[in-house]
Amino acid sequence: MLCDVSPRVTIPPGDILVTRNQPGRARHPSMKLTKRAIDATTYEGDGKSRHVLWDSEVPGFGCRLLPSGKRSFVLSYRVNNRKRLLTLGGYGALTLDQARKMARAELAKAEAGGDPLGDRQKAARGETIADLCTAYMERHGNAKKSGDDDQRRINSYILPAWRNLQAAAIKRADVAALHSKIGKRGHYEANRVLALLSKMFELARRWGYVPEDHANPARDIDRFKEMKRDRWITPAELPHLAEAINAELNASARNGLWLYLLTGARKSELLRARWEDLDMDRAELRLPDTKAGRTHYIPLSGPAMALLREIPRQPGNPYILPGKTPGGHLVNISKPWGRVRTAATLARWREIPEVAALIDRLAEQRAATKSKHTAKDWTPAPSLAEIRAAATAEALDLPPAIDDVRLHDLRRTVGSWLAQSGNSLHLIGRVLNHSNQSTTAVYARFSEDSVRTALEQHGTKILGAAGLTPTAEVAPLAARADRCGACGFWAEDHANAPSGACVNRRSAFYDESRAAKADACQRFARDDHGKPAQRAAND
Repeated sequence: MLCDVSPRVTIPPGDILVTRNQPGRARHPSMKLTKRAIDATTYEGDGKSRHVLWDSEVPGFGCRLLPSGKRSFVLSYRVNNRKRLLTLGGYGALTLDQARKMARAELAKAEAGGDPLGDRQKAARGETIADLCTAYMERHGNAKKSGDDDQRRINSYILPAWRNLQAAAIKRADVAALHSKIGKRGHYEANRVLALLSKMFELARRWGYVPEDHANPARDIDRFKEMKRDRWITPAELPHLAEAINAELNASARNGLWLYLLTGARKSELLRARWEDLDMDRAELRLPDTKAGRTHYIPLSGPAMALLREIPRQPGNPYILPGKTPGGHLVNISKPWGRVRTAATLARWREIPEVAALIDRLAEQRAATKSKHTAKDWTPAPSLAEIRAAATAEALDLPPAIDDVRLHDLRRTVGSWLAQSGNSLHLIGRVLNHSNQSTTAVYARFSEDSVRTALEQHGTKILGAAGLTPTAEVAPLAARADRCGACGFWAEDHANAPSGACVNRRSAFYDESRAAKADACQRFARDDHGKPAQRAAND
């Protein structure tokens, strides 16, 4: 119950000052609040009620006492007839004069129609890095195709470092230190985290999570130099890899690995491929949801079509590569790929008699140490690390391994083999559906027949090198007579235009004679399908 309350002071219900001689009665101090009064007063109450010493000089200003003995300065005021209690700061951290000055300033804001407590609560919401990360994923990251990668990097690097820190408190030095720490493990990953942070802080400014003039702390930080990966399967490695793929027990993974090699499709795009997107009559696979953001049509080679015809369809499952979950597609192809790489590496190493003997000895040693508690899936085969260590100890050189090949390197293998077959970079980009917008217009100039011919050639070469067809030799890709292979632009038909004029003014051969072009540009010469005598006559 409240009594003796001055009309200048607003005291929230339940705030009482218990007197020593009259327990349970509340009163308001009749004198200006002093440090001596605060120090001399101890909490008196039932542990639930507020105990506040109210000041007679500044309306609503007081010092709140807690059962623990802690004291803090508070300000009680009204906004739209709603009582608010704002904590100004701890007693000791603030002097009485400082707290009284702050109370007057906050009261002035309230008199002007503001809400000091509401402003403080609004500013506090979303200020931590954890809150900003949550908002980023909900409002931006989840809509990206690479959203899973963003969430993984947030969980692995950003939250462990700064979870409870205020977003506005992160400085450029903090970001540079995190970037450097991650860079010790991998330059690529460190640069991707830096790019993610830059985007997050840019959105934080737009969304009001940091002040409008807050400098992006992820800007002006030197990125690590990234070495482009050029690993791909060589013709010498492919037979071992093909044998290991065919020995893989997971049928969906086995079929998927072959399709990667035959089509060059991206991992996730191929895993999500559906039977309804396969046109058997046109020998074409439609990928509607690609990284490039556009539908991609893959002309299927003969070997790819033969493989797809052998894949059984599971009732109720729309995916070409079904997974363990009923109605779902294959998700974890990394484990089967790991088994394939290991098997291919062992097969290659065993071609060296000394290495094969070493592997057998290690297997015998492991079998001799087997106990009854060994897991059911245990095998006596030594790991690649054990073989490497033993080979080093015996000064034995091992053949190049295949276990360093990543799944994405199969896609890179397609591009590499197409390039070695003499196909243009523009055509390879069309096959792999690269998203480089500067070459998109050039891709459109290639007909689907050219793409199909290139993949047909590639599929034959893949199976030939794997030892699954009589030969891996590939005939040169026939070029159209009315097209100059040097630059991808249309030229006059050679049979009807003896001049063999080049219509591409940007070509280095534009002003050259036909003979000079044929001599300087081998691709131009290849386009001329006439007999040597005819070519000589035309020249």
